Amino acid sequence: MRARSLSIKTRIILTLVLLPMIALVTVGAIALVQNRSALSSQAEWSLERLVREKTAAYGFILQRVQEEAGAAADYASRQFAAPLPASPPSYRLLMPWNGSGYGGRGMEKALASDMARLRQVGGFLESLVAANPYLSLGYMASESGITVFDKQEVVDVIEAIQGFDPRLRPWYKLARESRRTAWTELYTDANTKKLNVTAATPVLDAGGRLLGVVGMDVLLETLQNDILTLDIGYKNEPFLVDSRGRAVVRRGLEDKGTEWYKTYRTDVLLETPNASFNRLVRRMVAGESGIARYRLEDGTENYLAFAPLPAVSSSLGVIVPRSQIVKPVQESGKLLIVVLAVSVIVAIGLGLLLGNQVTRPIEDLTALVDKASKGLVEVDQIPIRRMDEVGVLARSFNRMLTNLGTALRELEKREHEGSARRAPGS
Repeated sequence: MRARSLSIKTRIILTLVLLPMIALVTVGAIALVQNRSALSSQAEWSLERLVREKTAAYGFILQRVQEEAGAAADYASRQFAAPLPASPPSYRLLMPWNGSGYGGRGMEKALASDMARLRQVGGFLESLVAANPYLSLGYMASESGITVFDKQEVVDVIEAIQGFDPRLRPWYKLARESRRTAWTELYTDANTKKLNVTAATPVLDAGGRLLGVVGMDVLLETLQNDILTLDIGYKNEPFLVDSRGRAVVRRGLEDKGTEWYKTYRTDVLLETPNASFNRLVRRMVAGESGIARYRLEDGTENYLAFAPLPAVSSSLGVIVPRSQIVKPVQESGKLLIVVLAVSVIVAIGLGLLLGNQVTRPIEDLTALVDKASKGLVEVDQIPIRRMDEVGVLARSFNRMLTNLGTALRELEKREHEGSARRAPGS
């Protein structure tokens, strides 16, 4: 017994459904693969460029601060070499600690020359800080222990601390040892009690003798506010790591309760549980720049783009989940599925429409052929409303029925006449 084959209508529908589906799936898969690769490459390039541009912008800011610290030191050097001013500005100064308080009549008399010159420097510092929004404080401390600030109210804050000596502060010692402008590591500022980095420049006389140190403070908060609001179009986690691998800026970073006179301590990113991430942090600490992927414990992947910030011996890093970058590709895949579903529905509809148009005349023709095979030739002819191959077949069949009917009637007539001639002689 032969298995029943598929009907013509079914074949037409399957053809109209399968052909576009196969084409769409093939083209869509190729497009998704290419789009995924191109999108990943574009996102990597954009992310790395953004981090480089950000660190370059911060570098310009810090370079400006460094140059202004140098300008203030040059001005102070000239003031110490010039004759005493006749009427120096009435800047309030922080005098040296005398064991029970700051300053005193005898100390002021002995240090009158340094006091007059530092007041001149104070006016210059005030103009510099006022013109630079990234500076939180400008000051100079002399070898005699006197300090002038661009903001005189800072003196009240410092005088509340017993035994403060500017010559023991990190910025002063760094400039004294380096004999050039240098940036300190992050430390907690005695005035604001916030994390701070200082550009410190030694003030030298013509013979190279140290007269004092100029300091220009930049609060970490100033850079932090910009770093933590970084908008790159993706969910991201920015952070700043110092030369020892410590995170000095990151979301959720809390002050560890350090006192103002202690160096800041925080989490060491070289010692996380993720070895791949640790290797990338080592590259950051080494001053490299680039972008790389690392895998998390749950199997997901992140991108890390990084670039150095040499002025403060730090490196900026931005973490972006890989899922964020490939998300548009996934959206494209969903769109492809919708297009496929719509295409299948349309193809089925077209298949039914075209199938009926093709098979209905054939079904009518089949019924008539069946009747004709049983000797029923006096049947209605197939109505012809089409000019295609099916129409030609229908006209041929109608003509065959007509001819067959004529032949049958002629045969019947002859048989009738023959019977009539035989009847009289029988």
